[in-house]
Amino acid sequence: MRFFKIITICFLGYLIISCKRDNSKKNEITKEIKSKSVTDTLITDIDLKKIGKEIAGREKKDMIDKYYYAINREVERPEMADSFMSNIDSLFKIYHYKVFVINSIKINSYVVKILFEDAQYISILLILNKENYPNNCLVVYENLKSEVNYNCYSKITNNIITINKVGNSKKTIEKYIIEQNNFLEYFENSQIDIPKWGQEEIIYTKDGQDSTYEYQYILEGKIKNHLKHGVWDEKKYILQYNKSVWLHGEYINGLRNGEWIYDEGDPFSKTEVYDMGKLIKIY
Repeated sequence: MRFFKIITICFLGYLIISCKRDNSKKNEITKEIKSKSVTDTLITDIDLKKIGKEIAGREKKDMIDKYYYAINREVERPEMADSFMSNIDSLFKIYHYKVFVINSIKINSYVVKILFEDAQYISILLILNKENYPNNCLVVYENLKSEVNYNCYSKITNNIITINKVGNSKKTIEKYIIEQNNFLEYFENSQIDIPKWGQEEIIYTKDGQDSTYEYQYILEGKIKNHLKHGVWDEKKYILQYNKSVWLHGEYINGLRNGEWIYDEGDPFSKTEVYDMGKLIKIY
């Protein structure tokens, strides 16, 4: 009988120890899963220890193109616009950075440096793995130290990215949502809060006989479920033209679709053709 009690006590002790080990392993696994899932992140600087290998060759050229796509998403003239007027590709240094996990989506990021003689510029570029989708890239951090100081930082909550841009002469807030594997412009309200802003520009008719005044930046269109939807007319700064240009086209749930016309006031304006956010051709 005494032997049976000893065996029973040892068995119960083994069960208790095993349960504790299992619970400990489960807690470690849970902690590991949580550490990989980023649901609330503030991006205010760059972790220098996480900067990886420099990108070169054809891949570097592709990354520079994506960077320009991301910068061109701004409505207002970027602080760096003057620097982009000349060919500065040779001044770029691009590095692999860490992988962000936002709303269970893994997103590659890159550090972009531009080495000017009289300024220091560094930024973080996020890229979703989709080719020929201009909305697959987004700049979430920038720091420019020069005569004009400029800083951009972001807060990520679930799948919404709030970008704060602070310069010597302006402070703006932009919001984007990760949907359909794209970074789409996100709006809190069902209408644009301020549809027209900036300086008033004098606009002449094509025959030069008449003129009118027009704001530098204009957004005209409908919002559905926090995203641009339907036909839109947008007047925004475009680096290629170094001025504000009218764009006309259609959005379907935040994605450009069909023909998008860039009207800069002459017959040589370009047209981009999209298929649900994918850029098909330009003519």
